[in-house]
Amino acid sequence: MARLLPPQLFFLLTLVVIIHPSYGLKHLKGIALVDEVCRHTSHNEYCVDTIIPKPPLSGERITSTTLGWAQIKALEAGTIIASLLNDSSSILPVAKNPLQAKELLQICWDSNMNTMEDLWIASSLLYNKIINPMIARLYHAANTTRVCQDGLKGTGFTALAAKIEDIIKLCEICVVSTNFFVNGAH
Repeated sequence: MARLLPPQLFFLLTLVVIIHPSYGLKHLKGIALVDEVCRHTSHNEYCVDTIIPKPPLSGERITSTTLGWAQIKALEAGTIIASLLNDSSSILPVAKNPLQAKELLQICWDSNMNTMEDLWIASSLLYNKIINPMIARLYHAANTTRVCQDGLKGTGFTALAAKIEDIIKLCEICVVSTNFFVNGAH
């Protein structure tokens, strides 16, 4: 069983990655920029397979595109959660204890609502180039989403768990790619 890093350690490790001296390389363009951004994430293959922003590729475009995808995944997760909460019969095949499953889904619903709020605010902050609060919102979105992710372990809610995991990965990619455009790597 994989152990997750405590939020403080995750935050510290991400800060170390963000201030790494190889960031901000102004000569990176196109696919080389995507590869460099993804190389600095903990989910390199997922990142490379996911990031396909419209040309011209830039750190800002990667951030904007990835943030949009995180918002879509959060909406999709919300749809799955609402469907499961509204149809008790859909919980029965995957839950040993339907009452506990409903409580877990309610926790996931609440955390997903907070995550969506954080992602929409982060999007507005990105648009206005207010970077530090944007990054704080992305961290908060990922950490809030982990509350649901932790509860889903060992349950049969695989479609929901996949969306939740995507949100966390996309938040990380947003934080990493933000450093590329903040440091002038367009």
